[in-house]
Order: sequence, then C-alpha cells, then structure tokens
Amino acid sequence: MNLKDEVNQDGLLLIKLYTFKSTKSKITYIVRVEKYMYNIYAVKFYPKKYKDSKNKYRISTNTFEPRRIINTCINIMLSIYEKDPIASFGFIGANGLNEDSTNCTKRYRVYSRMMATYFSSELFYHKENQEKSAYMLINKKSLHRDENLISKIESFFMEQYDYFD
Repeated sequence: MNLKDEVNQDGLLLIKLYTFKSTKSKITYIVRVEKYMYNIYAVKFYPKKYKDSKNKYRISTNTFEPRRIINTCINIMLSIYEKDPIASFGFIGANGLNEDSTNCTKRYRVYSRMMATYFSSELFYHKENQEKSAYMLINKKSLHRDENLISKIESFFMEQYDYFD
C-alpha cells in the first residue's frame, strides 16, 4: 500500500492518499482520507482509473469484492486510530449511478453494517444519518472531553458543505 500527502484545502487540515491493488480483480484503488477539525477523518475510495471522473465515488466496478475493499479501508482507519488515539471517522455512502440519492443508499447500508461489526460501541459512539447516508464514529475519549462535540462536528460540516443543509 502506498501513501501520499496532498496540500490542504478549505475546511481540511490534511489529505492523505493511499493506493492498493485488489488481488482478485487487479484493479488499483485510491483511498482518500481527509482530516478535519476535531480529529475527524473522512474515508473515501474509488478505482484509480476514475480519478478524474466527477462520479468516481458513485461508479460500480461490478467485481463483487466490496468486503475486500472496505476491509482495506478499515485497516487504514485502524492504523490512523493507532497513531491518533482520539481519532473519529465519518463517511457518506454515495448513491450509485442508477440509484436515488435521497435516503439510505445501498453503499450506506453495507458500510454501516461493517462499521457496527468492526468498531466497538465501547470505544466509539455510532451516529447515523440515514436520510443523508452519512455515518460517524465518534471517539468516546473525545466525547468525554467535550460533551458538545457531536453538535460541533455537525455544525462544522453543515457550514462547509451544502449537502448537509
């Protein structure tokens, strides 16, 4: 797995790009990890060949290997958590090209089941927004330090992105 840092953008503190190649399909994927205020890391992935597509997060490869890809993302999340013990995570399950974007996408349903399986509710508070297909894993260490953390994070993302209005 390769790692590359990118330059900061508005609302972002840091962007890291990881690449890996599927042993099954031989497709190379890019995992984009965006670090925001409050030690929130947004994890996104897409096939490298679609890196310039505006729909890169929505395209399905039909290789039937989402578990392998998501497990790689989970391993990246765990390595971040190991280096940053107050890290929290979030993602949006993008709608597929032929899928309505209004509520609880197919990707969201798969991702949320895996997050519930791999991230203990003892260490993370699981905050879901099915209407937006958004999922947050709020680190309980951070939450104990600031009881208003969830509302601060939600306000931050509503200010940064029209999607959450």
